[in-house]
Amino acid sequence: MSKAIAVAVICFSTWLAFGQTQTSQPLNAKTGLWQITQTTTWTGLPPQYAAAMKNGQPKSYTSCIKAKDLSSNPWAEPGSHCAWTVLKSNGTDMETRGSCQQDDGTTADAHATIHLSDSEHGTGNVDLTLANNGQTMKGHATYTGKWLGATCTQ
Repeated sequence: MSKAIAVAVICFSTWLAFGQTQTSQPLNAKTGLWQITQTTTWTGLPPQYAAAMKNGQPKSYTSCIKAKDLSSNPWAEPGSHCAWTVLKSNGTDMETRGSCQQDDGTTADAHATIHLSDSEHGTGNVDLTLANNGQTMKGHATYTGKWLGATCTQ
């Protein structure tokens, strides 16, 4: 019986130690208006989508980031219809996985990372797999983010 208790205590201690190391901290970024610039390179892109997807061309957008967004994927493009799960985050670096469903039936799986150089600047990457009408497209995007100010204009 004492061996069973000892095993239970060891398992519980291991669980506590593992649980404590897996805690996530929100990104240590300023809230407010951010400008995000992304460049995405696609493979398997059908010709009819090439112009619309702007393969390899930089695209910028602004996003109003609130405190709650710093515990998810704050750089997700507005209106992207994605559910994000944080895999790990320590305040400076965040790794997330996203599952997306667009109105046209396109589905996407994404794996994203963000690295903050300070509370006003960061970089990131995302790998995407899109599926629609039996076609699969893969994309890799690089991001830069810059804080513009505390007040959002959107």
